[in-house]
Amino acid sequence: MFHRPSYLSNIEKKAVIYRFWEKDTSLWAKDLEVQKQIKDRLGWLDVIPKMREVQEEIEGFAQDVRRRGIKRIVLLGMGGSSLCPLVLSQVFGPQEGFPILKVLDTTDPDEVENVARSGSWNSTLFLMASKSGTTVEPNALFNYFWPLLENEVSDPGSHFVAITDPGTPLEKLGNHHGFLKIFLNPSDIGGRYSALSYFGLVPVALLGVDIGRLLQRAEEMVSKCGQAMPLDKNQGYMLGEFLGEFGVQSRDKLTILADSPIKPFGLWLEQLVAESTGKETRGLVPIVGESTGIPGFYGGERIFVYLRIKGIQEKDSLQSFVSELREAYFPVYELWLEDLYDLGAQFFLWEMATALASHFFGVNPFDEPDVRRSKEKTGAILDFYRAEGKMPIKFWVDPNSKMHFRASEVLASSMKSLPRAMRDIFNVLPTWGYLAFLPYLPYDPEMEAIIGEMRYFVREEKGCATTMGYGPRYLHSTGQIYKGGPSSAAFLIFTRKREKEYPEIPDFGVSFWHIQFAQAVGDFEALSDARFRAIHVHLPSDYRLGLRDFSKVLSRSVRMK
Repeated sequence: MFHRPSYLSNIEKKAVIYRFWEKDTSLWAKDLEVQKQIKDRLGWLDVIPKMREVQEEIEGFAQDVRRRGIKRIVLLGMGGSSLCPLVLSQVFGPQEGFPILKVLDTTDPDEVENVARSGSWNSTLFLMASKSGTTVEPNALFNYFWPLLENEVSDPGSHFVAITDPGTPLEKLGNHHGFLKIFLNPSDIGGRYSALSYFGLVPVALLGVDIGRLLQRAEEMVSKCGQAMPLDKNQGYMLGEFLGEFGVQSRDKLTILADSPIKPFGLWLEQLVAESTGKETRGLVPIVGESTGIPGFYGGERIFVYLRIKGIQEKDSLQSFVSELREAYFPVYELWLEDLYDLGAQFFLWEMATALASHFFGVNPFDEPDVRRSKEKTGAILDFYRAEGKMPIKFWVDPNSKMHFRASEVLASSMKSLPRAMRDIFNVLPTWGYLAFLPYLPYDPEMEAIIGEMRYFVREEKGCATTMGYGPRYLHSTGQIYKGGPSSAAFLIFTRKREKEYPEIPDFGVSFWHIQFAQAVGDFEALSDARFRAIHVHLPSDYRLGLRDFSKVLSRSVRMK
């Protein structure tokens, strides 16, 4: 049931804020069992005072790590456990004298090997971050790196730290292997709402970032969002109302614009909004990393949020573009940051606004009911490989481009021709829909640029929005809205042939290449089963060349009638 904000009186709006701060779970669900589950996910509302109590402990630990001569922190995590540290490491970078932070939130074999080949083990500290302690990616990464350290250092456990909930398998693993430190996070906080908890603060403290300033800015934002704040000044409610008001009108493409120093913030925001709101065929589709264009090429389903930071010269800002958007009558919401530390305030602001927007959509922002399908498919594919020694996958070979591909069941009639499958997607994809580019490939700026050119071309030619997310990272962030959100979507999944044989992960019976490939296939099959239009393109080992070839197929397909 939709609760359109503009239909509410001021008394009703104040009641929504009151219920929010009183943790009234009926704000998001009527079912009593669901309300109980939500109650165990509202700890983020109280986490800032708790982190203040342990601030000195975190900062002291960071100084101890620095004095120990650690030069590199490698974070093993996925989704909510990794995106806040990834964003803040890109925004702040390591402070002078502190180690660098490498976030390894992938199963790509080349990315894993790059970490193994670079840096000294003696000066490396691994930070395992997982709420449940059962997430397959960090567990596989631990099994891979632990024997390497055992061969190189006398006390490998002292090179590992864990952040997890109390009583998880990861806590037991850390105790068994003598980890240097185990941080036990409050268990009533979901991963995507954990930025201001141990999950977000410990990694950035290790970089030398002043977590006290981050928490101070968050505290200031909490006061600006409280029950006593007037409606027209309550920042959390105003942003939540903006998102909810337009979202319930099917203006569901939330395009994130940001000044360059804070541009990485979109990665965290993308996960929070997509995974919280994208359910029951509704929600906000976050559009991040898209190049700007002429407003006339944007569809009417767009809304924009512009994150601005003071001190940026006008020529380096997006102000002129935003002015053009307003002149074209697009809704634009501007947020000002004093400096980089105001990201602490933005974390809380967006958590509150997203939770309130979810109330207006009539969805539960604290679950992710549609992500398990891909996990189950992936597990079945890997089990088949372990039993049979081969993957249960066959590709068509396009007769002209010679590209290997598969098309989902809804595109079955066009399976043997890649251009025809592409045309079938674009003939049906509406201007208010979106096309997702999902590469299961290394983190590669050149590859991102190639996909960026395709995204720009699709928007200019078809008028529809595009997204881009690395696999398997997106499975833990935007994967929920892809399957549970607005159904006007199509998907392009990319994998690559093995360049070489990769070593088997101890106790897993497969290599990282097999896991990554199975994750791509599992998600493709989940999308296909749900009757989405999806194409899985299997590139050659030179994936950049393969993507350029594919871009030619795409451009011809879009322009053919």
